[in-house]
Amino acid sequence: MTNPSWTDFAGVVTGVVGMVTGISGAVMGYLGYRRSNQIKALDLRLSLRKDLGEARESITTLRQLMADAEGSRKETLAARGISRSSAMVFWEQSLATDLAEVTRIAAVIPREGIDFAAMSEKQLESEIIAAHKIKTSLSTLIEKYRGELAVDADLRRQIGQQATAMAAARMSQSPQRNFPG
Repeated sequence: MTNPSWTDFAGVVTGVVGMVTGISGAVMGYLGYRRSNQIKALDLRLSLRKDLGEARESITTLRQLMADAEGSRKETLAARGISRSSAMVFWEQSLATDLAEVTRIAAVIPREGIDFAAMSEKQLESEIIAAHKIKTSLSTLIEKYRGELAVDADLRRQIGQQATAMAAARMSQSPQRNFPG
């Protein structure tokens, strides 16, 4: 057998170092991959919690808007003298339909303390999509009732302007009275 030279030892050492580096790189790559999946799942859970929290807040906002719009519409129609008209009946039917929709949506939203840790990424993604659809429906209703309140505000402004114009016309037609000074 021949005597090993220093190059043989160097080759063995660099081979072992390369092998250890390769194995540790593979282990670190696997750990990084697993950690990124955990972070992705955490991000999905946080996104879902945020969306559901916003949906719950939208439900509260929407219910208040609907109550305000109902009172506003009744007052506006009464001021115009048409509080018992078909417009009021239509408004009440539309409001009842929307209230039923809000109640249905509120029942679908999971309560606040739910733990989503057991859900897979696919389940979390489908829940996020469902929460987004809920938020979109609620946003549409919120905008509808904000618009209804704006319409009522415009009508009240017009009614006020008409009342002011009528009062000014009456005052200009009444005889001037001189009051003793």
